[in-house]
Amino acid sequence: MELKELNKKEIGARIRARRELLGMTRDEMAKYLEVTPKFIADIEYGDKGVSLRTLYNIKQVLGVSADFLLEANHSHFLSDEEKEEDAQ
Repeated sequence: MELKELNKKEIGARIRARRELLGMTRDEMAKYLEVTPKFIADIEYGDKGVSLRTLYNIKQVLGVSADFLLEANHSHFLSDEEKEEDAQ
């Protein structure tokens, strides 16, 4: 079995596209995640990776699954019920 490489640039591009689709600025997203807007930019450009905790928080803010962020699986947008469960 051959494992795929993690592509930070593609992950960052998906994060940016989803953030922009939601009409959210980097500043707004940074406030939700308690990080700097520069850190958000670094993630979106693929210059920095994220911790598991940050990935979990990003998926909640953007309303998508980790699978979507990591592999662009479009069937993994969170339902309203899943969003409520994550918020608890």
